[in-house]
Amino acid sequence: MPNSPLPVPPDPPAKPNQPRSPRGLGRCRRGSVALEFVLASAPLILLVFGFIATSAVFNTWSNMQSNVQYAARMMSTGQVKNLANGAITTSNTSNTTACGGTLTNTQVEYYACNGLPSWTTYSVTATENCTVPSVTVSLTASAATAAIADVAAIFTGKNIVAQAVLMKEGSCP
Repeated sequence: MPNSPLPVPPDPPAKPNQPRSPRGLGRCRRGSVALEFVLASAPLILLVFGFIATSAVFNTWSNMQSNVQYAARMMSTGQVKNLANGAITTSNTSNTTACGGTLTNTQVEYYACNGLPSWTTYSVTATENCTVPSVTVSLTASAATAAIADVAAIFTGKNIVAQAVLMKEGSCP
């Protein structure tokens, strides 16, 4: 055999745990999909939790608004004649209290606090004004705690307020 070229042996296979040479990293595409997923999913997750927090705030506010309207209606028609601090009289026309288990169904504040979401705390104010004559019931809650998960601190330091003002029916005490 005259001058036949010697066959070139193939490159040995790369070992799985062997580091790649820096020159080969630019061509390597392993893990690029995972990296792209991580970069794209972070804003998506923030957006999803933002929607959840905002919907929790609107749900809480909607429940608060419904409750204050019902409590004001009960107070304005005279169906409930007591505040948490006693009977509604000319000297006892207003009260502010926190919603809690000590309220009874003979008090206006009970109807404002009944059935609200339990993940936040509420403050209720009930007032009867005989000069106008009107009844005002308002509920206040922290928006940050109502949001359940305030991821980007959008609701921090803000309050949700629901208020109902109705004309007093009948006579004032």
